[in-house]
Amino acid sequence: MQALRNIGIIGRITMLEGARKQVFHVLLMVAVVMIFGSTVLAHFDDKVQAKMLADLSLASMFFVSAAIAITITVTGVPGEMEQKTVYPVLAKAVTRSQFVLGKFAGAMGTVAIGMAVMALAFVFVEWWFLAGHIDFAVLYVVPFLFLETAILAAISLALSTVCSWPLAWFLSVIVCLVGNVKFQLYASLMAKHPTPFNKIAISGFYHVLPSLESFNFKDALVHHLTVPNVYLWQTALYGLCYTAAMLTLASISFRRREL
Repeated sequence: MQALRNIGIIGRITMLEGARKQVFHVLLMVAVVMIFGSTVLAHFDDKVQAKMLADLSLASMFFVSAAIAITITVTGVPGEMEQKTVYPVLAKAVTRSQFVLGKFAGAMGTVAIGMAVMALAFVFVEWWFLAGHIDFAVLYVVPFLFLETAILAAISLALSTVCSWPLAWFLSVIVCLVGNVKFQLYASLMAKHPTPFNKIAISGFYHVLPSLESFNFKDALVHHLTVPNVYLWQTALYGLCYTAAMLTLASISFRRREL
């Protein structure tokens, strides 16, 4: 119970700090403006309007949430170390693992606030401009976007414990971009580099990188497709396991780091 209390305290402080940052307000405002602005670009029939609205809104929601998560996590631990504020925290019976988990929880709390605002904006716009229609698939599309963002935050946190925060930010963005085109990229590279060594190397990277594309259920929302519950549970389990693995690596790396 003491460990959970320590993680909760650090998480709450991190969340409040993240929510007060100017970059959070700017990114959130940009996303809300893009969600409402999507209605201006969608003066077509109802089906095209709904598709464009969902495409732009969910894309804005993900990329802004990912930017917030990456920015907060890559600067969290290094910032505490540079400002020397990590020392009194660790001196108060708080382990390094609890500190890392608290930082992650706080960052995701900030993301949750931003994503909730964007989701409400999207639901309102959809209800207002589509004659009271609301697609309740958003109830699982948004949580899976949140889980996808959590994976990126865990990766960013792990990278921030082994390299400088600008490099960690850059690598996290690369992982975000590659993870969303992982399947197409794998097929293309395997076709262009058929030698055994290249196939082993490409397969290694393929299995290490997260399959972020698996969490994108935008098409299901746009085209009113039914996603099997088994696939939803498998994807959720994969996301939780990958996040837990990255947080474990971050904790191990931070425990071994000299302060």
